Amino acid sequence: MKLWGGNYESEPDDAFWAFNQSFSFDRRLLAEEIAASQAYARALDRCGAISGEDASRLVDGLARILENSRRDPAFLEIDCEDVHSFVETRLGEIVGDLAGQGHLGRSRNEQAVTALRLWLRATSDHLLEGLCFLLETLVEKGREAAAFVMPGYTHTRAAEPITAGHWLAAWTWGFVRDAERLAEARKRANVLPLGSGALAGTALPLDREALARDLGFDAVSENALDAVMDRDFAADFIFACVQIQTRLSRLAEDLIRLSAPEHGFFGIPESFTTGSSLMPQKKNPDGLELIRGKAGRVQGALVRILVLVKGLGAGYHKDLQEDKEAVFDAAETVVNSVAIMSGIVAGLSLNAEAMRRAADQEETVAAHLAVALAREGLPFRKAHALVGALVAESRKTGVLLLEVAERVIPAHAPHLHGRLAELFDAAMATRAKRVRGGTAPEAVMASLDGALARIDAVRPLAS
Repeated sequence: MKLWGGNYESEPDDAFWAFNQSFSFDRRLLAEEIAASQAYARALDRCGAISGEDASRLVDGLARILENSRRDPAFLEIDCEDVHSFVETRLGEIVGDLAGQGHLGRSRNEQAVTALRLWLRATSDHLLEGLCFLLETLVEKGREAAAFVMPGYTHTRAAEPITAGHWLAAWTWGFVRDAERLAEARKRANVLPLGSGALAGTALPLDREALARDLGFDAVSENALDAVMDRDFAADFIFACVQIQTRLSRLAEDLIRLSAPEHGFFGIPESFTTGSSLMPQKKNPDGLELIRGKAGRVQGALVRILVLVKGLGAGYHKDLQEDKEAVFDAAETVVNSVAIMSGIVAGLSLNAEAMRRAADQEETVAAHLAVALAREGLPFRKAHALVGALVAESRKTGVLLLEVAERVIPAHAPHLHGRLAELFDAAMATRAKRVRGGTAPEAVMASLDGALARIDAVRPLAS
């Protein structure tokens, strides 16, 4: 069944009809389309456009469509242009011509965007639940590793000693921002467009505020033309997904590198690895590599929707049918990636001994030593140059940096002579950084507690 065609003398070209159809992918919006149609039937009743009895028949008939589709997948296998024509076709089989009356004053332009907003709202909540679980898992692991000393890296080179808890807290705070960004995108999506008609509004005296409450929307769109052409909310959602997947990709890269035998700081759960068809010894971190690889896929979805809308003037255009697959693919990819990363982090083993061995490289305390010299009165740039010279001599002569420092430092800062062993202790260096946000164990624990508090602020109410 088509929802149009009264002024046509011929049927659509077969190839074009197949090209034009979207039911193969927008059927995913069936539950949302039915919920919106039920709410609209009730709204028609409230404004006197149809009787209460007819509204009840429509609501019940729509419920039967959803029930039948869930019970029998073959129920969906009919030739329809889109999910909206599918619902009206099946509703007509149940309530007859009354099915068309349920479309009174309504346009597919507003139906499509209403269903997508409802779907995005529910999907945002589902993704937020997954993110909150990942965040809690990172916090739990961070508390376990709050005092495990490891090297921190800049430019992929060992830089200063930090704790593994500090490293985990860094990723945690990034995901906190991602969760907050997603919650904001959900808020932007939760605006009711229904009642906008095709572009000019409706002559029916609909109570749109009541309709919004019925569907759980926070607000009502203020301009009918804007409401049917707006896809900002979809781009906002995909951008939130891009940020999440990009951070997952970066975390995956760190875990791949730091779990390799060359470092051995972490052990990836075997259940998230695969073997080699040739090399019997291999356990490849394929779960992490796929998360990293799928970042490009989600980033592509954002480009796709931005390019989609860039040339569209005011009003609905058929181009906008292309919005859904970008949204669906980005959402599905990120939801799955978050779940996989949560499993990996939960099962991650921590090798404190390997971390400590790597952190005990003498040069990683060079900055700590320079600061100590400056606190003894040597101008920092001179202290920086002095320590740099000590490092250069140690590298050139092969003499331990501590031994070089014990020979040279007393002439510049005699009070440090008895403290040099302490200054060269990586664990002591981390404990010295107790400032808020620092890598000392107590600062790490406070940081993780703060992250948990922020998580609670964006946690979906349903969870």
